[in-house]
Amino acid sequence: MRSTRVGITTGWEQGNVVPGWSLIYTVKACVEAVEKAGGIPLLLPVVKDPEIRRETLNNIDALIAAGEVLSVKRNVLNGDQAKDLESQNPLRFANERDYLLGALERNMPILGICRGHQVLNVVCGGTMYLDDIHMRPENSGVVHQQGSRPPAETIHKVEMDGILARLTGKREAMVNSFHRQAVMEPPPRFAVVARAPDGIVEAMASLEHDFVLGVQFHPEVLQESFWLELFRELVNAGAR
Repeated sequence: MRSTRVGITTGWEQGNVVPGWSLIYTVKACVEAVEKAGGIPLLLPVVKDPEIRRETLNNIDALIAAGEVLSVKRNVLNGDQAKDLESQNPLRFANERDYLLGALERNMPILGICRGHQVLNVVCGGTMYLDDIHMRPENSGVVHQQGSRPPAETIHKVEMDGILARLTGKREAMVNSFHRQAVMEPPPRFAVVARAPDGIVEAMASLEHDFVLGVQFHPEVLQESFWLELFRELVNAGAR
């Protein structure tokens, strides 16, 4: 019998996708991954009232801070100069921040994916590369934004250790990549558990919580079965 209720954060946009209709959305594959892992997926809508966010946390056992699937131009509300995650979409960031901080206070299992990984980093005190990481001298040709290529297609290697290596049973793997910003310095009491060949942080884990993991890629759409173990661990941890 399923018992772990997994809250999944959502995004919102002002009506650029379907003109005149503002949408709240998430990646369907994320919902499917939770279902395959034995959990009950519950979408957490973007709301204005912080009290609703706090109350929502009482009704879930684990949290996924989900990634972004729309283009930056569709999701950025404050113009092309808005680089930091909060300025790009203040209401979405406020929801993600409150869900993450509330979950951390409760020692609730957390999986941050892509944008969710970055927001986890910021709200816990880490720093970010806000300019295009492809312009870094250290980049050495690694592609971190695969654009219109299929999301299940992998584009670069990551080297893994710690909890990520334990869960997947792998020391290295190929991943997809849909970002131009990245974690610079992880928060205090977080360990880097995966890096790209150019040194970019691809995953980090809290040293103070039972299961708090952020990954820069989208494991929910990758074909290798070992990626489902991240969601299984989230669901299992939420049931303890």
